[in-house]
Amino acid sequence: CELGPTMVIYPEGVWYTYSSEADIDEILARHVLGGELVDRLLLEPGQTRPRRTDPPRLTLKVADVSLTAPAVKRFVLRSPDGSDLPAYLAGAHIDLFTESGLRRSYSLVGDSADRGQYVLGVRREEDSRGGSSWVFDQLSTNSEVTASVPRNSFALAADATMHTLIAGGIGITPILAMGHELKARSEDYHLHYCTPSEVETPFLEEVRSVFGPRVTFHHDGGDPAKGLDVQALLAESVPGQHIYVCGPASLVESTRLHSSHWPEAAFHSELFAVEPVIDEPPNEAFDVFLSRQKITLSVPTERSILEVVRDAGVVVETSCEDGLCSCCRTRLLGGEADHRDHVLSSAEKLANESIMICVSRATNGETLILDL
Repeated sequence: CELGPTMVIYPEGVWYTYSSEADIDEILARHVLGGELVDRLLLEPGQTRPRRTDPPRLTLKVADVSLTAPAVKRFVLRSPDGSDLPAYLAGAHIDLFTESGLRRSYSLVGDSADRGQYVLGVRREEDSRGGSSWVFDQLSTNSEVTASVPRNSFALAADATMHTLIAGGIGITPILAMGHELKARSEDYHLHYCTPSEVETPFLEEVRSVFGPRVTFHHDGGDPAKGLDVQALLAESVPGQHIYVCGPASLVESTRLHSSHWPEAAFHSELFAVEPVIDEPPNEAFDVFLSRQKITLSVPTERSILEVVRDAGVVVETSCEDGLCSCCRTRLLGGEADHRDHVLSSAEKLANESIMICVSRATNGETLILDL
């Protein structure tokens, strides 16, 4: 019981432990599909408790850099020795680590069947917190960069009979990877791609090549009201059809609103930034118990679990710290959480088995027990 959930892969009889869907995706992609062991999640003979391990890191070399739209660059990353890279499924992302210690997530754009390279699309943000500006200014052909292995919080639904894809601007990055995968599977799909104009459309030629007649471009001249009519597109709930949206928060929320009469499990989204929350209820102070450390910490109203845990000297992997990337996802062993992230599905929040400690808190009167 102390090991928590485990998985065994037959016919090899290889045992794994895992604590998140991202771990499961990694096992399926790297072991089942790629034929390689996921060392960090392996169970050893006689092991009775999960062990804390340093997450794997990749050293990647920039093979090519090109401009795919104004302020958007396409980066091709490869292993320095030309070996295959860890496998991934469409919708995945990797984190890049900057020289100043920042960690930033970028979606994988290319064909997941190509194990020789990772392709990223990065937009220089005017209000960059150091990630996109560093990528633009510091990474060039032959540069080396440290990255995480791929993780996925935005995967294609296995049970869908039709995939409706909606992308806004740089939000095309995970959607384009989905197009590669759906085309290879010969599944039914269609992309609605929203940008201000043709010249401001990232990956335009690649989108045309991958999607062909299965794409509709919506150029709005900078006024979203003149672009895609989301309400009309999603007016009728179609059994078996799933919706995937990535782009500005306004597009994601509009799609969420106008698909509210669809089955909840049919809606999938990924955000790159969050809008300020208006009229957010006041925080309450609460306690967390760190099961591995055997200590109880108090989380005051003005601080996050992550900040308090850091101050206690416990190292936790983080990236966005806005509840968007799943990097700080932590197994929840007890207590009811107030989930405020944008990663977990409603079903996952209801299951209450994990928590994004950068933004989520405890419900009133609860003490959270964390696998830390």
